[in-house]
Amino acid sequence: MTSMAGKGQTAEEAVGFQRVWLMLRKALRKPQFWFGVTMITPLLAWYWIFSFRPIIGAFRMSTVTYKIMEPANSPFVGIGNFLKIAQHPLFLVSIKNTLLWAALSFVFNLPLAMLIAVFLSKVRRGRNIYQALIFIPVVVSLVAVSLLFRMLMDPEVGQLNKLLSSVGLPELQWLSSSATALPTAVIIAAWKGIGFFVVILTAGILNIPAELYDAALVDGTNAWQQFWRITLPLLGHTVVLITVLLAIGSLQEFTLPTVLTQGGPGSATYLYNMLIYEEAFVDTRFGTATAASLLQFVFILTISILQIKLIRPTWSY
Repeated sequence: MTSMAGKGQTAEEAVGFQRVWLMLRKALRKPQFWFGVTMITPLLAWYWIFSFRPIIGAFRMSTVTYKIMEPANSPFVGIGNFLKIAQHPLFLVSIKNTLLWAALSFVFNLPLAMLIAVFLSKVRRGRNIYQALIFIPVVVSLVAVSLLFRMLMDPEVGQLNKLLSSVGLPELQWLSSSATALPTAVIIAAWKGIGFFVVILTAGILNIPAELYDAALVDGTNAWQQFWRITLPLLGHTVVLITVLLAIGSLQEFTLPTVLTQGGPGSATYLYNMLIYEEAFVDTRFGTATAASLLQFVFILTISILQIKLIRPTWSY
């Protein structure tokens, strides 16, 4: 009995192998297969050279005292680089500022982007023009925007303080005070990038069937009830996308605060990416910089997974 079962199983495996081989031969004969291979091979090579291979190399670099002139002779230190970066005097400061930056980004971006998207979804004519105008700051150079606002908010010659003085209001320190520098920088970043989130949210709202709103009107609901009971629940998948993208972007912020304040005044706007940059390109400690980057990668990955698990709805329409 056992021998017969074994023979039957072997025969079934042979038949399955022949079917797979026939399907493979059939696919290899199709020009579409070779066209796909021709198109995807350069893409895979690109990702291997500029993405996958550097990521794999980063794990090794984080465990050695990397010598840029003699990479092969870099001594192994294990978790020493992680301990060094954790003992950095600005490590906790950079983490605190980065988390505060991310939290303020959610406060300034999500409600305002949602409000603008709801209003745009009600516009019948000229919606694309309004979206284009809102989207303009997104495509403007971030360095140019940072330099412009640094000039406008200069405490001595800035135009914003002159405007406040002309109407009898007190002048503000803007980026020169430890209490206001970080919130001010976050507001500038929100103004720069909110158009991206508005476009996505508007598209999500317009994708909701209009029949649901018509039925809600028949039931006598007001605008707030329609938003709370229809728009927001059915916008769940889009909100997940927005929150994940916003978290990833805000936790990796670097250019705007660097150009605006260089991490100052003091260390009020000193973010985690500034720490990584200084470790790598100022102090040339590539091992500790890579270790810090891997810690950032793990944290952002964890936050993104938690967001998807906690916010993503279990249904679709």
